[in-house]
Amino acid sequence: MAWQSEMITIVRTLINDLGPNYTYSDLRIKQSIVVAAKYVQFDVVIEPEFSIDVTNLTITPDPTINDVDNQVFISLTCLKAACLIDQSNYRTKAGLEGIRAALGPASLSVGGSLAGWKAILEHGACAAYSEFTEHWDVSNASAVRAIFSPFVGNKFDPQNLRNPNFDYSRYQGNQYY
Repeated sequence: MAWQSEMITIVRTLINDLGPNYTYSDLRIKQSIVVAAKYVQFDVVIEPEFSIDVTNLTITPDPTINDVDNQVFISLTCLKAACLIDQSNYRTKAGLEGIRAALGPASLSVGGSLAGWKAILEHGACAAYSEFTEHWDVSNASAVRAIFSPFVGNKFDPQNLRNPNFDYSRYQGNQYY
């Protein structure tokens, strides 16, 4: 399928695995892409709906074919796959480098490149995916309505509307608050 070659290249670019000796095999990246596609379906609603089979590593219809061309799905899926791989690297590095703790005076430190991996998670593919999906519902809203009412806030008390000082607080003259 065409999605495999295109999306594998995108994910390799996002995780900086472009050298002559790949860190991850094509099969491993394909597995990450299919799992990420499942997550994307839970996070956002995209048309057309894709059928994702994690066991057989298939996404149908192919999102890269021209008549089904869905750049948003491709982008989100590749970002999520890169995020999953970065999180895996972070967990592996944390296990290898360990955490050093001291009892007195209390000290907790993480050595090596673990802080760099944490920065990658906070500002890399995971952050981009999170920001995109957080604003997805608002930016693609098709039906937005507003409800207007006389309710002003938690301190508003309509009994004080005739107050000459224009203090509408419920604490203003009500003996029960």
